[in-house]
Amino acid sequence: MGVRDTAIEDSTVEQVLTYIREGIIDGQFPPQSKLLPKQIAETCGTSFIPVREALRTLESEGFVHFVHNRGAWVTPLSIADLEDVYTIRMELECEAVRQADRFTKEEIAHLDQILAQSVAGNKKHQNAKLVALNRELHFSIYRKAHSPRRIKLIEQLWMHSTRYQRLSLDFRHDASDAEHRKIVNKLRRGDHDGAADALRAHLQTTVDLIREGLESAELADARTAQRARA
Repeated sequence: MGVRDTAIEDSTVEQVLTYIREGIIDGQFPPQSKLLPKQIAETCGTSFIPVREALRTLESEGFVHFVHNRGAWVTPLSIADLEDVYTIRMELECEAVRQADRFTKEEIAHLDQILAQSVAGNKKHQNAKLVALNRELHFSIYRKAHSPRRIKLIEQLWMHSTRYQRLSLDFRHDASDAEHRKIVNKLRRGDHDGAADALRAHLQTTVDLIREGLESAELADARTAQRARA
């Protein structure tokens, strides 16, 4: 196989990988659903081989797990995974805030603009827009720490936590806007330690709300199963 063929093959695998990963993150492929390689190959216009390689990569990333003789399945959401992801996020992200350079007036104005857009998005229940704005706000802050390696690690965790963040939109409403505003106001005054503390509280509130939602869903599933056995 020549260099050009290898490049084409790598590009095809990356295309399939992006399609499945984004489908898992945005809920197109729900937690605990079975992934159908033939269907994915047809959608992506490729053969089975790139799909198989993409699924193996997603397994290593924690998005997919294989069941013997039953194929590939989307990793379920769980309270244990939620808490693990957010515990690590808190350590990485709060330290990024502490290490960040002082924000200029123009940079604070940019954060204020994102907050204003988020408030408007909340009023219109534009969940997809809110997820994007939330990411833009956080990473606009973290990039000021000038640590590409830290950013890379945070990005990897965000891919997983986005699945949970979408659940929080059912509970948070506009509460996150006030929490974000508190973080930005601390940065406006140059109080990075205070901003890091506000961020930690914000992330912990998100965990608590999602945990409550997951526990309620588990209880409802248990009751449904009990009625089915009755």
